[in-house]
Amino acid sequence: GNQKYTPTTYNVEGDFSQAAFWLAAGVLSGSVVCEGLNMDSLQGDKDILRIIQDMGGKLEIEDNRATAVRSNLKGMDIDASQIPDLVPVIAVMAALSEGKTVIKNAGRLRIKESDRLKAITVELNKIGAKITELDDGLIIEGVESFTGGTVESWNDHRIAMALAIAAARCQYPLVIKGEEAVRKSYPDFWEDYMRLSQGGEKSERNMGQ
Repeated sequence: GNQKYTPTTYNVEGDFSQAAFWLAAGVLSGSVVCEGLNMDSLQGDKDILRIIQDMGGKLEIEDNRATAVRSNLKGMDIDASQIPDLVPVIAVMAALSEGKTVIKNAGRLRIKESDRLKAITVELNKIGAKITELDDGLIIEGVESFTGGTVESWNDHRIAMALAIAAARCQYPLVIKGEEAVRKSYPDFWEDYMRLSQGGEKSERNMGQ
């Protein structure tokens, strides 16, 4: 819990849906650089850059890299209709932001690998978040930090990765059951994550091949 992140480079066209997890880690707990990102990309999940900035997150964006620096985030209203895959990691940031976040138009998350609205509500609330589930979204009241404990991935890669990012702001260790779910989209996730959490000032991740 509460670890600082190390100098490492992520190079995973760069996948913004994966970069979202590392950029969230940066604004929540340290400094992370993601390289190999095409800033002209048409990927819908590129919207993570705007959302982090709108929440007050500090992002430095250059040609093909984004640097996220620990920031005090503020809650906001988010329309998730075009970015459903980002909701789990946005929910982690929102749960650690000042004030209230309302995520709406996210109903199709109920028919993903898991019912992601229920999964993120149940698991983050286990570790001290204040999330209320709506039919098609979430209401999230920010807290200062998470407690820690044991959570479940619901056999869903995005839930597992979102919980891993939450671990950085846990006061006590966080155990994620079903962590192998990440294999579906990001087999090297835990390897990259361990490099990230070794401690240090700045982490780099290369998000392109």
